[in-house]
Parts: sequence; structure tokens; C-alpha cells
Amino acid sequence: MNGIKQGLLVAALVAALIIVAFGTYFLFAHPSLISVITFFSVVPVFLIVGLGFFRTARSRN
Repeated sequence: MNGIKQGLLVAALVAALIIVAFGTYFLFAHPSLISVITFFSVVPVFLIVGLGFFRTARSRN
């Protein structure tokens, strides 16, 4: 059961980092005010969440 929880944490980490990558792409591919606002409001949240999932997954050895 511990392996399943760790796998789900890694999957959530990957999903959060994909959202960060999409936000960064959107900022540079379509420069506008809404992309800047989206970048600075969404990306830090999902970066912190993703890194938190990474830390939790690593501590479940």
C-alpha cells in the first residue's frame, strides 16, 4: 500500500510540474497582461504544491 501512495504522490508531482511548464510556455508564447497575471498567480502555487509532493514522496522510503 505504501508503494501505491508513493506512486500517487509522484503522479501528482508530475501533474503539478506540467501545469508549471504550461504556465511558463503560455507566458512566453502569448505575451499579454493576462498571461503575466496567470503566471504569477498560478505557477508559484503549483510549484510549491509539486515540491511538497516531491518531499513527501521522498520521505516515504
